[in-house]
This record gives sequence, C-alpha cells and structure tokens, in this order.
Amino acid sequence: MPKLPATALLALAITLATSGCSSPPRQLDDLPRTPQASVEQILQDASRRKGPEANLLRLHAAQAALNNAQHQRVMEILAQVPQSELPADQQIRFSELQASAALLGDRPKLALRAISHASLQQLDQRPMEEQLRIQLLRADVFEVNKQHLEAARERIFIDALLPAERQPGNRAGIWESLRQLPVATLASERGRSGNEMDGWIELALIAGQAGNLDLQVREIQRWQGENNRHAAAMHLPGELSELLELHARRPQRIALLLPLQGQLSAAGEALRDGFLSAQYQAFAEGFEQPEIRLYDSSQFNDTDSFYHQAIADGMQWVIGPLERDRVSQLARRDSLPLPTLALNYSEQAGAPANLFQFGLAPEDEARSAALRAWADGHRSMAILSSNSDWGQRTQHAFREQWQALGGRVVGHELLDQPTTMANQIGQLLQIRQSEQRNTRIQSLLGNEIAVQPTPRQDIEALFVAATPQQARQLMPTLAFQYAADLPVYATSHAFQYDADSSQMADLDGILIAETPWLLSRSDSLYPKVTSHWPQASGPLGRLYAMGIDAQRIFSRLPQLQSNESLQFSGATGLLSLPEDGRIRRELDWGVIRNGRLGAID
Repeated sequence: MPKLPATALLALAITLATSGCSSPPRQLDDLPRTPQASVEQILQDASRRKGPEANLLRLHAAQAALNNAQHQRVMEILAQVPQSELPADQQIRFSELQASAALLGDRPKLALRAISHASLQQLDQRPMEEQLRIQLLRADVFEVNKQHLEAARERIFIDALLPAERQPGNRAGIWESLRQLPVATLASERGRSGNEMDGWIELALIAGQAGNLDLQVREIQRWQGENNRHAAAMHLPGELSELLELHARRPQRIALLLPLQGQLSAAGEALRDGFLSAQYQAFAEGFEQPEIRLYDSSQFNDTDSFYHQAIADGMQWVIGPLERDRVSQLARRDSLPLPTLALNYSEQAGAPANLFQFGLAPEDEARSAALRAWADGHRSMAILSSNSDWGQRTQHAFREQWQALGGRVVGHELLDQPTTMANQIGQLLQIRQSEQRNTRIQSLLGNEIAVQPTPRQDIEALFVAATPQQARQLMPTLAFQYAADLPVYATSHAFQYDADSSQMADLDGILIAETPWLLSRSDSLYPKVTSHWPQASGPLGRLYAMGIDAQRIFSRLPQLQSNESLQFSGATGLLSLPEDGRIRRELDWGVIRNGRLGAID
C-alpha cells in the first residue's frame, strides 16, 4: 500500500476529528466514551447517514452533550432516536443517557422511568465497567426519589466489585441511604436481605436507637465482634467512629446547676430527678458514669461566683442554669470558663462557642406544626394565637417556618377576650360575607331556596397557640361557623392533663404537639420514673423528660455540632443542633379523642 504524504495524513486527521469516528460506526463499542468532536459536528455526520448508523451517531452526540452538562440538549437529541428500534446494548446506553440527563435537569421521576427500562434486564451481558457505572447511577436515581432502601441495596450489591479507591465513597453512600430510613422500616427489613445487607441494617439500627451513650457504644463494639469480616467493621461510618471517640474522652466531673429553692424549685427538682434517673440507669447496666455534683443556683448571687466554685471543685462541664435571665447573662459573655449546656434559651441572638442551649420552647412546637401540616398536604393556613408573649413568639415561629416551606398565611386573629372569640373566628372564616351572599341569592331565587353559608375556601387548616380555656371554645365555634371539618394543629398549651376528660371533650379532633415521653410513653425509663414520681406522667413530665435528655445528650454535643443534619431521638422529641448552638426539637403529634390525648393512628 502506498505511503500517504504528510499533508494527506493531516487532512485525514481533521476529517476524523470532525466526523467523531474513523469509519461508519456499526456497534456501540465502536464509539469512545469521551467524544472528541463537538455535539454539532457529530449531529452533522449523523444527518448524512440513515438508519442504525444515524441512530448510533446521535447517541454519540448525546454523550458529548452530557459530558458538557447540557442536559436539555441530551433530551432533544434522544427525542430523535427511536429507543425501541435499537439493539439491546444501544437501548441500555439510551436509558443511561436519559437517566443521567434527567438527574442533571432535576427530573427525578423521569430518571427513575429511564433507569427502570426493560433493556436493563440484560445489563449483565455488558462489560463490567459499564455494569458498575449504570448500577451506581441507578443508586443515585433511587436516592433522589427517596427510595433509600433500594439505593442501599444497589450499592451493597456492587461494593465488592468496585476498585478499592472507590469503595469508601460507595460505603458512605450506603450509610447515608440507610440513615434516611425510619427505625421501624429498618427493623422490618432485618433478617430478610442476606448477611451483608443485614449487617448494615443492624448497624443503622444501633445508630438510630440513640439513648444512653454507654449502651450504644456497647452495641457498636458487640456488632464489630460479631461482624469482623463485614465491609463496615474495619472502617466504621464516621458517625459511629465519632461516638467511640466521644465516649473515650467524655468529661468525668459534671456540675448540675439548678434552682432548688424559690418559685422554680419544682421545675429544678423535676430536671434533677430526670437527669439522675438516666444516670442511674446506665450505672445499673454496669457502666462507669461521670461524677455529678449538684449546685443550687438560688445560692449564688451571680454566675461568676458559681464558675469559680465549680472550677475549684474540679468540674469539667456544667449542665444548667435554668433561669432565663442567667442564661441571657451567659450568652452575652465572650467565653465561658467551662463548657455549658444551659437548660433554657437566651432572649438575644449570639452566644459563646462553648455555650449550648436546650429547653422546652413553644417555638419548637410551632415549627413542628408547620412541618406536620406541610407533610399532610396543606399549603394555605390561618393562625389563631393568644395575645400574650408566648403566643406571639409561637405564631411568629410558625409563620417563619411555614413561609420558608412555601406555605401561605391567609389570616391571623389574636385571641383576647372569650366573649369576642366567636366573632373573631367568624371574621377569619368570612362567614358574614357568605351569609350576605346567600341572602342575595335567596332574594333572587325565592325564599324557599335554602343555601347554607360556607367558610372561605382558601383556608385549608388552622394553627392555634391558645390556652386550654380558649381552645375549649374553638371546636364548638368552628362547628357553629360551618367549619367543623377544618384541620386544627395546636401546641401542647391547648391540652390540660390534670383536667377531667369531660372538660377536654370539646377539644376532640384537635391535633396536638407533644413530647414522646407523654405521647408514646415508650421510653425505657418511663415506668420506673412515673412509679417513683407519679407527677411525671402529667405536665411536669416534660421537665423530667428534659432532664433525661440533658443527661443523654451533653456528651454528644460536639458530634451534633459538627453535623447539623444529625438528629437524636430523645424523650422530648427529635433533637438537632443548628449552628447557633440552640438545640431544636421536632415534636410527635397526637389527637384528642373523648377528652384524652393519644397517638395518631
């Protein structure tokens, strides 16, 4: 064969670069994964061909567009390719391209349909590199569609086949998916999916059932011993590695600063008894516990004198104080002599880095109400709130969270005098306007036509921050105003535990935010604490639960601080720690039936 001159070789190179391939492509594997030519150059080449060759070149162009993150262009190109007429390997590539572009374009449902195409049943006939690439894509698609269990299964299935350098990232994905699942879902899957999956599920259950730190650490160590050949045994997920480190270096001498005399003594004693109950439970399990020294905050004139005494006594951490004014004093300081978990919230923003704040703020219940109502499908709500300081703080927190979610507040009434409440609700629901409209209709059509007034249609539900006395008027008034079916979300202030159930019957149907301690009563300490202190099953129970959570959570604070998305399932709610150091709670929700508050079915 004659040797081509240099100029001819150059011309051929240019032709190959602009055409996208050296000869008419016959099969998928003729195409490189990274096209050298531009999308338009490849499409021009495709326009000069017909049938299978044109389709293959268009897949090639779609790949080039995807490499440049042009997801809409990928979709436009694939619309010109009849997937059902392609060979099996090209149908698989079509599905991969479509799913990848849909993910880039934030179209998760389309990505799920693409990655579920029938052609992918033959994926095992493709090269291993392609199989792994598509299975990782499938895991990503499952994840964005909130199919967390399926995403974890996909990653576990291929983990051992991945190159060693890619396994840590894949295992982090497995853990992230499993940690999105409720404990009940994980428990139902345990023992059904094979040894590797079961090992991951059991480890996620240990992480999800966070109570006393000692008990959890013991379970992690037991799991490691029983699963020493498991993928996660040698390199535990970071969340659990941090727990082991926290346990090893947790403080050993704790100052518990509470008011044991004066107006707040009952609250101080409830917090103390809850805290020490959690402490003794762990001790009874055979775990060494930090030394706890009790300080009466009412005996100190200021926080400086307390810290001076605590440091002299060798204390390393402080739990308390409870008094809001003292917490505000701490928040105004540049730094604290000892790390401190205050049992209330300061009134101003900002605080020293080593001050954490934890309390039973009504704002937490309001934010939980917004999240719950949004999850229930409501988008437009009205507010009824007590004309008091806590009522105003509560409605403001609800409004802020609701609007952040995208919801609309279409009305707000301040509840003041009981005698005006019916009129206020009528104004909110615009019943008078409906009655006037119906009167006009009757005058036009004849008095024999009966038309029932209807409340305004843009209110889908109500948020209520009210006292029990105000709340007891609410449901009968709504019934009188033709709105008995309107869903009502209320804070715990609306329900009175120590009242007779007949007094609370008027509240039937209201949804109430409440601590798990009082609603589900499933905490392992509930039977023992309520048998010693019967008042812990009533309103004071929230403070007992708060003391329990304070004991369980203080040594985890560095972990929560480093990961805002991490949540702790406590006796007072689902706890997390935003950047501001103020612990937030998401509440459980119950419903009042026959004057009693119980869990929602």
